[in-house]
Formats: sequence, C-alpha cells, structure tokens
Amino acid sequence: MATKKRVSLEEQLAGRSQPDEGSTDTDKVVTLTPTAKPKPSQEKATVYMPRQALKLIKQMALDQDKRVNDLLQEGVDMMLSKYGQPSLKEQGLQ
Repeated sequence: MATKKRVSLEEQLAGRSQPDEGSTDTDKVVTLTPTAKPKPSQEKATVYMPRQALKLIKQMALDQDKRVNDLLQEGVDMMLSKYGQPSLKEQGLQ
C-alpha cells in the first residue's frame, strides 16, 4: 500500500492537492506561539430600567452622536461625584 505525501497548509491554501516535487515536509516550518489575552480594563454590568427610559437614553445618544455606553458612564461619574468619590478620569479609568 503506497503512502500519500502530506500536503502542507500553504499548498492546500494555494489550491494544490499534491506537494511540489522538490518540497519536503521540512521545507516550511511554521511556529505558532500562544499569546496571552490582555485583561479587559472594564467590566460588564447589566442595568435594568424602564423601557421608556432606555428609549430616551438611546435617542439622547443619537442626538449627541455618542454611544449609549458613553452616556451611562457620564451617569456613573455623576453618581461618584454626588457621593464624594473621585471621577473615572481622576481614577485614571477613562
């Protein structure tokens, strides 16, 4: 039983199903190194609010050419200020 020559990924991507005559499995070596994912600097939070309030916030975001998240972060800043805490900018978080 004859064994087939293995086809490299590069050759498969190039549309060749047979390896070049002069090539061997050791001609092309690709080394993949895992990369660590950076930790996100922000956490996800879920906020429940009345549907009408969300509609208003979405409309405000459209009117001001901002994202809803931007407006919610402004609200977090206002709350931090109200309770005597440093703002997100002061904490280096924004």
